[in-house]
Amino acid sequence: MPSTTNLLIRRVFLSLAVLLLVLASWKARPELFAGQKLKPIKEPIVGMPASALKPWVVGVWMHPGMFGPEREAAVEKMRQTLDEYLKSGINSLFMLVKNTTGHVYYESEIGVKDPAYNWDFFGLFLEEARKRGMEVHPWFCVFPEAALLGQIREHPEWLIVGPGREMVRTVNPALPEVRAYEISLMTELARKYGVDWIHLDYIRFPCEPTEPYFSHDARTRKLFQEETGIDFNALKARDSGNPYWNVWLEWNREQVTRFVRELRAELGKTGRQVKISAAVFPDPDNARVLIGQDWLEWGRQGLVDMLCPMLYTNDLPLFEKLTKRALAARKLEGQAGQVDAGGAGLVKGATGSQVKESSTKTKENIAAAQVRATRPVLVCPGLGIVTSHNQATPEIMLEEIRIAREAGADGVVFFSGGSLKEEFLKALSSQALEK
Repeated sequence: MPSTTNLLIRRVFLSLAVLLLVLASWKARPELFAGQKLKPIKEPIVGMPASALKPWVVGVWMHPGMFGPEREAAVEKMRQTLDEYLKSGINSLFMLVKNTTGHVYYESEIGVKDPAYNWDFFGLFLEEARKRGMEVHPWFCVFPEAALLGQIREHPEWLIVGPGREMVRTVNPALPEVRAYEISLMTELARKYGVDWIHLDYIRFPCEPTEPYFSHDARTRKLFQEETGIDFNALKARDSGNPYWNVWLEWNREQVTRFVRELRAELGKTGRQVKISAAVFPDPDNARVLIGQDWLEWGRQGLVDMLCPMLYTNDLPLFEKLTKRALAARKLEGQAGQVDAGGAGLVKGATGSQVKESSTKTKENIAAAQVRATRPVLVCPGLGIVTSHNQATPEIMLEEIRIAREAGADGVVFFSGGSLKEEFLKALSSQALEK
């Protein structure tokens, strides 16, 4: 019988012979292997957060006032600024297209342009950004309408009426026609310019003169009663100790969420995959009660693609705490849970024993299910450079970037371009070169 050594030698020679035959076949007839994809070898990344596996967002909120209304000078300054940003690692630009006065900075047949900008400011800005491969988020201040322009002037009943019957220059998210008007501006821009993002700011009820500040007009009270069965005028104790007052808070909160849901559905009709980003208040628990901004739930339901909690503070432990809390928006990623459609589930009837069945429940549930994100929402904290809440230094800025990265955030957005001076850009450039 052959020895074990001889058997091993024979096996080695046989293996080599087979290998030579395969190589010869590949050399002679490479078409046999055509179309076969080889799996790339992935080297493990050790000691890095999950966000390191995705492109890191470095964004900045910008205003047309940074460049001025004179076209040639503005375009030259755009080019210079974007080149500097690119060197500093900035890749996402949040450009204001509707400000708190209601003026718009793009070619619109619906809104009223800022008369100082009698040229297509946003179109030229978008062109320059695209030349440099930079993402652009057209930034809408959604509900403020301080100048009472155009359709707002024609419809003063759209404005919020306070508890003392005072009227404020912010439109009421509880009114379907208000939501339709503001959404029409966004879909108009998306169709005209072929953008990939829409950015929402002031996507909430006012926080001044007090919180909460929901509308007490007759139409809103009527809608509330129709959907819940509760007569607002009959509420004596208007505090959170009253179960019906809690329904009032919840109902108003749902109107803002309904806006986001309706926007998502309308953007889906443009024929493009347009994503939604939103600037939101720092604490999700307070925001959902005091200003009707349930942004944690928007992320969980897949109604938005990026959340930018405005964490304008130099308090580093607080910044870290709020950043980690914001990441809870990913908690229900990919789950097909139930979506509260248009206030479904709110009580109806004097006893509160009946469950409200909205006529739009099925339609909105289906729409929400169709747009539910298959990937987790991006969380990119807003860093204040110079704001009413803080004045940062380059050192504080870099430390907050480090904290956000280590927490697992997807990027950061700076407020704002007007404050992002040379010393901050140099610090960003140095950090980019170190990577």
